[in-house]
Amino acid sequence: MKSDSVSSFIHPALLRLTHMRMRGRLSSMVASFRQPRKLIVSILGAVLAVVWLSNVVASILFREQYDPETLRLWMTLSLTVYAGWHFVRVSWQRPDASIEWSQAEQNNLIPSPFTRKELVQYRLATVLGVTTLKAAIGVTLLLPDLPKPWLGFIALWFALALVELIRLISDTVTTGMSTRTYRVFRASVVFLVVCLGVKLSLGALQQTQAGDPNSEIPIFFQFMKNFFSVALAGIESPLGQWVSAPFGWFVELMTASTLSSSILLLTAAGISTLIVSVWILVRLDRWSEEAVRLRDKDLDRLQESVLQETLKHDLTHWKLPNHIVRLCGGAVVWRQMVGLYRYGTGATLSLIPPAILSVMPLFMTRLSDRLAIVNFLGGLVFYSFLLLPAAMKFDFRRDYSHLLLLKMLPIAPWKVVVGQLATPVIITTLFQYSMIAIACAVRGMDPGVLIAALLSFPAMNFAVYGWENLMFLIFPQKLKQEGLEVFLRTTVIFTAKGIAFVVAFALLFFWALLSTELAKSLQATVPLLGDHRLVFGIGVWCAVSSVGVVMTYLAARRFQSLDAFPESQTQ
Repeated sequence: MKSDSVSSFIHPALLRLTHMRMRGRLSSMVASFRQPRKLIVSILGAVLAVVWLSNVVASILFREQYDPETLRLWMTLSLTVYAGWHFVRVSWQRPDASIEWSQAEQNNLIPSPFTRKELVQYRLATVLGVTTLKAAIGVTLLLPDLPKPWLGFIALWFALALVELIRLISDTVTTGMSTRTYRVFRASVVFLVVCLGVKLSLGALQQTQAGDPNSEIPIFFQFMKNFFSVALAGIESPLGQWVSAPFGWFVELMTASTLSSSILLLTAAGISTLIVSVWILVRLDRWSEEAVRLRDKDLDRLQESVLQETLKHDLTHWKLPNHIVRLCGGAVVWRQMVGLYRYGTGATLSLIPPAILSVMPLFMTRLSDRLAIVNFLGGLVFYSFLLLPAAMKFDFRRDYSHLLLLKMLPIAPWKVVVGQLATPVIITTLFQYSMIAIACAVRGMDPGVLIAALLSFPAMNFAVYGWENLMFLIFPQKLKQEGLEVFLRTTVIFTAKGIAFVVAFALLFFWALLSTELAKSLQATVPLLGDHRLVFGIGVWCAVSSVGVVMTYLAARRFQSLDAFPESQTQ
């Protein structure tokens, strides 16, 4: 009976394939961590996993229980933002297909005698399998706050499953849209996001302006605290309750202490929402496939001359100077620049949030010019390195399927790496310089601080993007890859970044103390270095530049030794 019920949801062969796929990926992940050449990285990953698990255990055993109402608001807000982000994501970059398949699945699964509905069910099974792991980890973290953990697990699984269904629905809808309809959709989403961001930012700015002018907390931390406070208040508004209603049901179920009739009704409503979402996804997928087929058919009818003229018109004025070719893999840089040109809208949109958040302190009248500039620079560093690396993926992270082609280029590995890093580093640096120009125009900036900022940001950008690409080359993954391996890899890398940040902050504090004593000892022999601020700045710049060089060198070594390419893999 159980087998028949499962078979009604997913084809038996696909169910077996799902089980084999999970076992194969787990075995492959374990085998990759046990490779001798990855031994150091594996040991580091094990140490980070122990640190993360220790932190989880400590947070469960020793932290105080959250206020139930605060927990309810935060959970509802988080799930709503998580779901809404998927519509923003597809408005920035249109998906290539309603459901993304790996190369192996395209070669072996798609031609097999399965209906489209069965393939959608297979994809749902793989996605919801990872959702189970996410829900288990989330419930573990929330154990002190959940009256009934088993009920919390069910509710959180329902909520995360709904988020995944919304993601698939958003991909499916935008894939089936015509070009004109998609442009209208993009403009509408951008307009709504800008209006919402302006409303929340103005509310947070008003609260920050009314705050304590002598507070030692940096302005951008105060602003973010007030920003989330305004967002939580928005969730309690009638419009916020209407938008977040499905997730509100699941959160109420998650925090329930008894199984009352109202809780059972919420459970029924949540399950009905999931069932309706699956039904909508299947119908939309059918419509999307038909729309894509008709669109491709219309494109095939275009004359070859018209298509060639269109392609020629796109890049008719793009010519590669010979001196760039000879400079650090210029052809690789040029290729990424062309990609930036074609995805310029999404790249521009990704620069708007850090730009707005960074310049906020400049327009706070209660701050002196010095405090405004300090908070501006701190915010620019924080927001640039928090938001931009995930958006400016015009490097190896965009070339998961082209690593073999890059390896075959007649260019030295270090030139390929430098060429891949050049585009995001240049764009991020130009963005930061433009923000500094605005700060100089609004508040003015000390010449020493200005020179230090202009010299420091390129070095920091190279170090950050070098780290991101080194991690990618060690553990390559597609931009939209899913699964247990990606989830664990992301967790470990996020923990590594946190530890690296703490270590860097400790070293910075130590160097601040040491540079003062060093400046005193150098004052007699080299008067110019008697200023401890100059010694501190030179040391920080040299350290950051060295980190960038080391990251680039390690990335080049990893790229040179790369011998497993996604193009040739069949898993």
